[in-house]
Amino acid sequence: MPLMQPVMDIAKDSRLWVGNQSISSTSAGDVTGEVSAKLLKALGSNLVLIGHAERRRLFDDDSAISSQLKLAKSSGLRILFCIGEKSVIKDKKELRKFFRRQLRPLANIQTRILLAYEPVFSIGVAGKAADPRYIENNLSIISEELLRLGISKSPILYGGSVDANNARTYASLNYCDGLFVGRSAWSARGFRQVFLAGYSGFVAKD
Repeated sequence: MPLMQPVMDIAKDSRLWVGNQSISSTSAGDVTGEVSAKLLKALGSNLVLIGHAERRRLFDDDSAISSQLKLAKSSGLRILFCIGEKSVIKDKKELRKFFRRQLRPLANIQTRILLAYEPVFSIGVAGKAADPRYIENNLSIISEELLRLGISKSPILYGGSVDANNARTYASLNYCDGLFVGRSAWSARGFRQVFLAGYSGFVAKD
């Protein structure tokens, strides 16, 4: 949040969106220390991240996530909604049941949503890149579950140990509309390398 305004100044007149990593789950008028969706919109935020694995683990339960979604929608913010399993789930029925549960809060949220699928075991310093075949299967299930909810035009992004070496492979997968990248794109050089690799994989599908 403290970096929002400087980044917005740098991104001015570009095609970049600038967003925030979380919002308050309460709509009360005065809650000390909380940053509301309404305030972020007034400051010019383009989107907000909801449901990230770290937030789910440390702070936000299902009720808080549902509230954040509703508040983001009512304030006119784009939503980047995160889902992901903690470990590899091989049973397809169990996997579908898991994604269905995590996607359930989107059922009545008819607004602009980008969906980021991040297996928790692939994120962070100790994260390990997941098997592309496993990811493609999961992306197909997520796509089907979104359709079941009546959400047909939301891009699905993949994240989890994405770097310049595997970005092309992940971006070329069916049902993958883009990448959700962390530390490998923290530098300008890293950002460029990952972008070019991912873009080459994306256009190769056409």
